[in-house]
Amino acid sequence: MSNFKVVLWRPMYASLGHDLLAEAGGDVVVVDSPNADEVKQVLHGASALWVRTPERVTADILDAGKDLVVVSTSGFGTDNIDIPAATERGILVVNHRGIGRVPVSEHSIMLMLAVAKRLVWGDRASRDASAWAERTNFSFVELDGKTVGIVGLGFIGSELARKLKYGFRCKVLGYDPYVDPRLAHVADVELRSDLGAMLRECQVLVLVPELTDETRMMIGAAELAALPKGAIVINTGRGNVLDLDALGKALDDGHLFGAGLDVVYPEPLPDDHPLLSNPKVTFSPHIAGGTVESSLASARSAAEQILAAVDGEMPRFPVNPAAWEARNSRRP
Repeated sequence: MSNFKVVLWRPMYASLGHDLLAEAGGDVVVVDSPNADEVKQVLHGASALWVRTPERVTADILDAGKDLVVVSTSGFGTDNIDIPAATERGILVVNHRGIGRVPVSEHSIMLMLAVAKRLVWGDRASRDASAWAERTNFSFVELDGKTVGIVGLGFIGSELARKLKYGFRCKVLGYDPYVDPRLAHVADVELRSDLGAMLRECQVLVLVPELTDETRMMIGAAELAALPKGAIVINTGRGNVLDLDALGKALDDGHLFGAGLDVVYPEPLPDDHPLLSNPKVTFSPHIAGGTVESSLASARSAAEQILAAVDGEMPRFPVNPAAWEARNSRRP
Protein backbone atom coordinates (compact mmCIF):
# COMPACT_ATOMS: atom_id res chain seq x y z
CA MET A 1 0.00 0.00 0.00
CA SER A 2 1.51 3.34 -1.02
CA ASN A 3 0.86 6.68 -2.68
CA PHE A 4 -2.74 7.10 -1.58
CA LYS A 5 -4.32 10.37 -0.49
CA VAL A 6 -6.37 10.99 2.64
CA VAL A 7 -8.24 14.22 3.35
CA LEU A 8 -8.90 15.06 6.99
CA TRP A 9 -11.66 17.62 7.46
CA ARG A 10 -10.25 19.14 10.64
CA PRO A 11 -7.31 17.53 12.43
CA MET A 12 -7.85 14.22 14.21
CA TYR A 13 -8.19 14.41 17.98
CA ALA A 14 -4.79 12.72 18.31
CA SER A 15 -1.84 13.06 15.91
CA LEU A 16 -1.32 9.30 16.17
CA GLY A 17 -3.88 8.85 13.40
CA HIS A 18 -2.03 11.25 11.09
CA ASP A 19 1.22 9.44 11.82
CA LEU A 20 -0.17 5.97 11.13
CA LEU A 21 -1.59 7.07 7.79
CA ALA A 22 1.63 8.82 6.75
CA GLU A 23 3.79 5.86 7.80
CA ALA A 24 1.68 3.61 5.58
CA GLY A 25 2.42 5.82 2.57
CA GLY A 26 -0.51 8.18 2.74
CA ASP A 27 -0.45 11.76 1.55
CA VAL A 28 -2.38 13.34 4.44
CA VAL A 29 -4.09 16.65 3.63
CA VAL A 30 -5.74 18.54 6.50
CA VAL A 31 -8.50 21.09 5.87
CA ASP A 32 -8.86 23.02 9.13
CA SER A 33 -11.82 25.13 8.06
CA PRO A 34 -15.63 24.85 8.07
CA ASN A 35 -15.67 25.76 4.36
CA ALA A 36 -16.98 22.79 2.36
CA ASP A 37 -15.64 24.28 -0.88
CA GLU A 38 -12.10 24.01 0.47
CA VAL A 39 -12.69 20.30 1.07
CA LYS A 40 -14.07 19.79 -2.43
CA GLN A 41 -11.00 21.45 -3.93
CA VAL A 42 -8.59 18.95 -2.35
CA LEU A 43 -10.63 15.78 -2.80
CA HIS A 44 -9.32 15.12 -6.31
CA GLY A 45 -7.45 11.81 -6.19
CA ALA A 46 -8.31 11.17 -2.54
CA SER A 47 -9.13 7.60 -1.53
CA ALA A 48 -10.40 8.49 1.94
CA LEU A 49 -12.09 11.32 3.80
CA TRP A 50 -12.16 11.67 7.59
CA VAL A 51 -14.61 14.17 9.08
CA ARG A 52 -15.06 15.66 12.53
CA THR A 53 -18.42 16.83 13.85
CA PRO A 54 -20.03 19.31 13.26
CA GLU A 55 -18.75 19.42 9.65
CA ARG A 56 -21.20 17.71 7.28
CA VAL A 57 -20.40 15.43 4.36
CA THR A 58 -23.14 16.04 1.80
CA ALA A 59 -23.86 14.49 -1.57
CA ASP A 60 -22.11 17.44 -3.23
CA ILE A 61 -18.93 16.75 -1.31
CA LEU A 62 -19.10 13.05 -2.16
CA ASP A 63 -19.53 13.95 -5.83
CA ALA A 64 -16.32 15.98 -5.64
CA GLY A 65 -14.49 12.88 -4.41
CA LYS A 66 -14.54 10.83 -7.60
CA ASP A 67 -11.96 8.41 -6.20
CA LEU A 68 -13.28 8.13 -2.65
CA VAL A 69 -13.33 4.59 -1.32
CA VAL A 70 -14.17 5.29 2.32
CA VAL A 71 -15.44 8.05 4.59
CA SER A 72 -14.65 7.82 8.30
CA THR A 73 -16.43 9.57 11.14
CA SER A 74 -14.53 10.87 14.14
CA GLY A 75 -16.58 8.85 16.61
CA PHE A 76 -19.72 6.75 16.73
CA GLY A 77 -22.37 9.14 15.39
CA THR A 78 -22.95 9.29 11.64
CA ASP A 79 -25.68 11.96 11.45
CA ASN A 80 -23.20 14.37 9.84
CA ILE A 81 -22.70 12.11 6.81
CA ASP A 82 -25.24 11.52 4.04
CA ILE A 83 -25.22 7.71 4.32
CA PRO A 84 -27.75 7.03 1.52
CA ALA A 85 -25.74 9.25 -0.84
CA ALA A 86 -22.54 7.42 0.05
CA THR A 87 -24.17 4.02 -0.47
CA GLU A 88 -25.61 5.14 -3.79
CA ARG A 89 -22.11 6.04 -4.95
CA GLY A 90 -20.54 2.81 -3.66
CA ILE A 91 -18.56 4.60 -0.94
CA LEU A 92 -18.14 2.81 2.39
CA VAL A 93 -18.73 4.72 5.63
CA VAL A 94 -17.11 3.59 8.88
CA ASN A 95 -17.50 4.66 12.50
CA HIS A 96 -15.85 3.77 15.79
CA ARG A 97 -18.01 1.78 18.15
CA GLY A 98 -17.67 1.57 21.88
CA ILE A 99 -14.86 4.11 22.23
CA GLY A 100 -17.07 6.73 23.91
CA ARG A 101 -18.55 4.24 26.35
CA VAL A 102 -16.34 5.05 29.33
CA PRO A 103 -15.66 8.80 28.95
CA VAL A 104 -19.25 9.80 28.12
CA SER A 105 -20.69 7.69 30.94
CA GLU A 106 -18.20 9.26 33.37
CA HIS A 107 -18.98 12.75 32.08
CA SER A 108 -22.72 12.15 32.42
CA ILE A 109 -22.31 11.27 36.08
CA MET A 110 -20.04 14.27 36.57
CA LEU A 111 -22.77 16.55 35.22
CA MET A 112 -25.41 14.89 37.41
CA LEU A 113 -23.31 15.54 40.50
CA ALA A 114 -22.32 19.04 39.40
CA VAL A 115 -25.98 20.00 39.02
CA ALA A 116 -27.09 18.24 42.20
CA LYS A 117 -24.35 19.87 44.27
CA ARG A 118 -24.42 23.25 42.42
CA LEU A 119 -20.71 22.89 41.76
CA VAL A 120 -20.34 25.87 39.42
CA TRP A 121 -21.98 28.23 41.91
CA GLY A 122 -19.92 26.76 44.73
CA ASP A 123 -16.65 27.24 42.89
CA ARG A 124 -17.39 30.84 41.95
CA ALA A 125 -18.81 31.79 45.34
CA SER A 126 -15.91 30.21 47.21
CA ARG A 127 -13.47 32.29 45.19
CA ASP A 128 -15.18 35.60 45.94
CA ALA A 129 -16.13 34.55 49.50
CA SER A 130 -19.86 35.09 48.91
CA ALA A 131 -20.64 31.39 49.45
CA TRP A 132 -20.85 31.57 53.24
CA ALA A 133 -23.57 34.21 53.13
CA GLU A 134 -25.47 32.57 50.24
CA ARG A 135 -25.21 28.83 50.86
CA THR A 136 -28.27 28.60 53.11
CA ASN A 137 -30.38 29.98 50.25
CA PHE A 138 -29.78 26.88 48.14
CA SER A 139 -30.81 23.25 48.29
CA PHE A 140 -28.45 20.44 47.38
CA VAL A 141 -29.51 16.89 46.55
CA GLU A 142 -28.02 13.41 46.43
CA LEU A 143 -27.66 11.05 43.49
CA ASP A 144 -27.53 7.93 45.64
CA GLY A 145 -30.69 5.83 45.37
CA LYS A 146 -32.40 8.04 42.80
CA THR A 147 -34.49 6.70 39.91
CA VAL A 148 -32.61 7.49 36.72
CA GLY A 149 -34.13 7.14 33.26
CA ILE A 150 -31.79 6.65 30.31
CA VAL A 151 -32.91 7.31 26.73
CA GLY A 152 -30.66 5.24 24.48
CA LEU A 153 -29.19 1.97 25.73
CA GLY A 154 -26.27 1.47 23.39
CA PHE A 155 -22.63 1.30 24.45
CA ILE A 156 -22.86 4.50 26.49
CA GLY A 157 -26.29 4.00 27.99
CA SER A 158 -25.55 0.47 29.17
CA GLU A 159 -22.20 1.50 30.69
CA LEU A 160 -23.85 4.44 32.41
CA ALA A 161 -26.52 2.13 33.81
CA ARG A 162 -23.86 -0.16 35.28
CA LYS A 163 -22.06 2.74 36.96
CA LEU A 164 -25.27 4.16 38.40
CA LYS A 165 -26.54 0.81 39.59
CA TYR A 166 -23.42 -0.35 41.35
CA GLY A 167 -21.78 2.96 42.19
CA PHE A 168 -24.80 4.93 43.38
CA ARG A 169 -27.44 2.27 44.07
CA CYS A 170 -29.79 3.91 41.59
CA LYS A 171 -32.90 2.34 40.15
CA VAL A 172 -32.20 2.52 36.42
CA LEU A 173 -34.95 2.64 33.81
CA GLY A 174 -34.37 2.60 30.07
CA TYR A 175 -36.19 3.61 26.92
CA ASP A 176 -34.85 2.33 23.62
CA PRO A 177 -37.25 0.64 21.17
CA TYR A 178 -34.35 -0.93 19.27
CA VAL A 179 -32.20 -2.29 22.09
CA ASP A 180 -31.62 -6.02 22.42
CA PRO A 181 -33.52 -6.95 25.62
CA ARG A 182 -30.59 -9.19 26.56
CA LEU A 183 -28.33 -6.12 26.76
CA ALA A 184 -30.80 -4.40 29.08
CA HIS A 185 -30.89 -7.53 31.22
CA VAL A 186 -27.10 -7.71 31.46
CA ALA A 187 -26.97 -3.99 32.33
CA ASP A 188 -29.68 -4.55 34.95
CA VAL A 189 -31.95 -1.93 33.39
CA GLU A 190 -35.74 -2.00 33.69
CA LEU A 191 -36.90 -1.40 30.13
CA ARG A 192 -39.94 0.78 29.52
CA SER A 193 -41.82 0.58 26.22
CA ASP A 194 -43.61 3.88 26.79
CA LEU A 195 -41.45 7.02 27.06
CA GLY A 196 -44.12 9.06 28.80
CA ALA A 197 -44.64 6.40 31.44
CA MET A 198 -40.92 6.21 32.10
CA LEU A 199 -40.57 9.98 32.40
CA ARG A 200 -43.14 10.10 35.18
CA GLU A 201 -40.79 7.97 37.31
CA CYS A 202 -37.49 9.75 36.56
CA GLN A 203 -35.83 11.89 39.18
CA VAL A 204 -32.92 12.17 36.74
CA LEU A 205 -33.25 11.92 32.96
CA VAL A 206 -30.16 11.23 30.84
CA LEU A 207 -30.23 11.57 27.06
CA VAL A 208 -27.70 9.50 25.12
CA PRO A 209 -29.55 8.34 21.99
CA GLU A 210 -28.33 8.41 18.42
CA LEU A 211 -29.70 11.32 16.41
CA THR A 212 -32.35 10.03 14.02
CA ASP A 213 -35.64 11.33 12.65
CA GLU A 214 -37.32 9.64 15.61
CA THR A 215 -35.09 11.15 18.29
CA ARG A 216 -34.83 14.67 16.86
CA MET A 217 -36.53 17.01 19.38
CA MET A 218 -38.03 14.01 21.15
CA ILE A 219 -37.87 15.78 24.53
CA GLY A 220 -40.03 18.89 24.45
CA ALA A 221 -42.46 20.72 26.71
CA ALA A 222 -44.83 17.78 27.20
CA GLU A 223 -42.02 15.35 28.02
CA LEU A 224 -40.36 17.73 30.48
CA ALA A 225 -43.71 18.37 32.15
CA ALA A 226 -44.11 14.61 32.63
CA LEU A 227 -41.00 14.49 34.82
CA PRO A 228 -41.54 14.77 38.58
CA LYS A 229 -41.05 18.22 40.08
CA GLY A 230 -37.39 18.69 41.02
CA ALA A 231 -36.01 16.39 38.32
CA ILE A 232 -32.59 16.86 36.73
CA VAL A 233 -32.05 16.63 32.95
CA ILE A 234 -28.68 15.65 31.46
CA ASN A 235 -27.85 15.63 27.74
CA THR A 236 -24.56 14.08 26.64
CA GLY A 237 -25.97 12.60 23.43
CA ARG A 238 -26.95 15.02 20.66
CA GLY A 239 -28.12 18.61 21.07
CA ASN A 240 -31.00 18.17 18.64
CA VAL A 241 -32.87 15.68 20.84
CA LEU A 242 -33.79 18.32 23.46
CA ASP A 243 -35.92 21.44 22.96
CA LEU A 244 -33.90 24.14 24.73
CA ASP A 245 -36.75 26.66 24.77
CA ALA A 246 -38.93 24.14 26.57
CA LEU A 247 -36.05 23.33 28.93
CA GLY A 248 -35.58 26.99 29.81
CA LYS A 249 -39.27 27.41 30.59
CA ALA A 250 -39.33 24.28 32.79
CA LEU A 251 -36.31 25.59 34.70
CA ASP A 252 -37.71 29.10 35.09
CA ASP A 253 -41.07 27.74 36.25
CA GLY A 254 -39.30 25.81 38.98
CA HIS A 255 -40.45 22.45 37.67
CA LEU A 256 -36.90 21.21 37.14
CA PHE A 257 -34.07 21.37 39.68
CA GLY A 258 -31.44 21.87 37.00
CA ALA A 259 -29.83 20.64 33.81
CA GLY A 260 -26.39 19.56 32.64
CA LEU A 261 -25.64 20.00 28.95
CA ASP A 262 -22.56 18.81 27.10
CA VAL A 263 -24.36 19.19 23.77
CA VAL A 264 -26.69 21.90 22.49
CA TYR A 265 -28.22 22.98 19.21
CA PRO A 266 -27.04 25.13 17.59
CA GLU A 267 -23.48 24.72 18.74
CA PRO A 268 -22.26 27.03 20.13
CA LEU A 269 -25.37 28.85 21.34
CA PRO A 270 -25.81 32.51 20.37
CA ASP A 271 -24.32 34.92 22.90
CA ASP A 272 -27.78 36.14 23.93
CA HIS A 273 -29.32 32.70 24.49
CA PRO A 274 -31.16 32.81 27.85
CA LEU A 275 -29.81 29.44 29.02
CA LEU A 276 -26.27 30.83 29.06
CA SER A 277 -27.16 33.10 31.97
CA ASN A 278 -29.36 30.57 33.75
CA PRO A 279 -27.64 29.51 37.01
CA LYS A 280 -29.57 26.22 37.02
CA VAL A 281 -27.71 25.02 33.92
CA THR A 282 -24.21 23.53 33.97
CA PHE A 283 -22.50 23.48 30.58
CA SER A 284 -19.53 21.71 29.08
CA PRO A 285 -18.42 22.32 25.46
CA HIS A 286 -19.15 18.94 23.80
CA ILE A 287 -16.14 17.29 25.40
CA ALA A 288 -17.73 14.25 27.08
CA GLY A 289 -16.01 11.80 24.76
CA GLY A 290 -12.78 13.74 24.31
CA THR A 291 -10.41 12.20 26.80
CA VAL A 292 -6.76 11.48 26.04
CA GLU A 293 -7.53 7.77 26.06
CA SER A 294 -10.55 7.95 23.76
CA SER A 295 -8.81 10.39 21.38
CA LEU A 296 -5.96 7.95 20.89
CA ALA A 297 -8.34 5.02 20.46
CA SER A 298 -10.54 6.81 17.91
CA ALA A 299 -7.54 8.07 15.91
CA ARG A 300 -6.06 4.58 15.80
CA SER A 301 -9.41 3.07 14.81
CA ALA A 302 -9.89 5.63 12.02
CA ALA A 303 -6.40 5.12 10.61
CA GLU A 304 -6.63 1.32 10.73
CA GLN A 305 -10.07 1.24 9.10
CA ILE A 306 -9.04 3.68 6.38
CA LEU A 307 -5.93 1.62 5.65
CA ALA A 308 -7.98 -1.58 5.51
CA ALA A 309 -10.50 -0.07 3.10
CA VAL A 310 -7.82 1.42 0.83
CA ASP A 311 -6.21 -2.03 0.76
CA GLY A 312 -9.50 -3.62 -0.33
CA GLU A 313 -10.31 -5.24 3.01
CA MET A 314 -13.59 -4.81 4.91
CA PRO A 315 -12.95 -2.54 7.92
CA ARG A 316 -14.08 -3.50 11.43
CA PHE A 317 -17.07 -1.17 11.73
CA PRO A 318 -18.83 -0.57 8.41
CA VAL A 319 -21.98 1.53 8.66
CA ASN A 320 -23.25 0.74 5.14
CA PRO A 321 -21.69 -2.63 4.24
CA ALA A 322 -23.97 -2.89 1.21
CA ALA A 323 -21.80 -0.26 -0.48
CA TRP A 324 -18.83 -2.66 -0.29
CA GLU A 325 -20.61 -5.38 -2.23
CA ALA A 326 -22.63 -3.23 -4.63
CA ARG A 327 -22.07 -3.31 -8.36
CA ASN A 328 -20.73 0.22 -8.33
CA SER A 329 -18.61 -0.31 -5.22
CA ARG A 330 -15.42 1.74 -5.00
CA ARG A 331 -13.71 -1.18 -3.28
CA PRO A 332 -10.17 -1.46 -4.70
